[in-house]
Amino acid sequence: MKRVRVDKRRQAIVALDEDEAAEKCAQLFVEEAQRAIAAKSSFSVALAGGSTPAAVYRKLQEPSFALSVNWQFVNLFWGDERAVPPDSPESNFHMAQEYFSVPPLNQAKTHRMMGEAVDLDSAARDYENLIKRTCPGGKLDLILLGIGDDGHTASLFPETKALHEEKRLVVANQVPQKECTRLTVTFPCIDLASKVIVFALGRSKAKVVKKILRGDFTPDLIPAQRLGTEETPALYILDKRAAYGSGLSG
Repeated sequence: MKRVRVDKRRQAIVALDEDEAAEKCAQLFVEEAQRAIAAKSSFSVALAGGSTPAAVYRKLQEPSFALSVNWQFVNLFWGDERAVPPDSPESNFHMAQEYFSVPPLNQAKTHRMMGEAVDLDSAARDYENLIKRTCPGGKLDLILLGIGDDGHTASLFPETKALHEEKRLVVANQVPQKECTRLTVTFPCIDLASKVIVFALGRSKAKVVKKILRGDFTPDLIPAQRLGTEETPALYILDKRAAYGSGLSG
């Protein structure tokens, strides 16, 4: 398992299987937390929703990882949220809490997006202000992201308005293809982060991974292509099945 340079904005690590990929992601989470806490007594991370990141959160519960972080100095944010209450099975917060409500992870400070708010635009502004109050300059230490089969990341879906946001850190993004509005961090927020990790597992992700990393650059259609800057390249953590056809070697 080694790091491969895709281009100036993106790097990749290809693991043998899903378990090895999840373990590597958990290891990097711990390393970033330790580094930030040592430097400034605080670590702020935006968690990803969906089913894939659950493998990483499960790893973080293992003693070798869980006991390596001083969780009382950790701030948990979310990269996006559906317009549902926090106890909904569809809630990204609800999914993550299954893992982060267990000691010692439950010592972290939890800052959830108010997906149940009547005014989602106001909820987005409140969350942006919360990030700015907690993280100087709005700079998160780590953002964890997944990718959808259509190339979306967070709730930055193809051909939606939020793709072109240039200033706001968090917005309410109307997603016609899902017939809903979702709260999401924006590319300006992602670009500010000290580290960006993108996690994809399984053969079902191979087609979109190839489009993201090797396809023509069409970020309006494949938003995840926009991830990463030359200053802070996005790191893709994949298993061999997700990397299939992308020309990356494990």
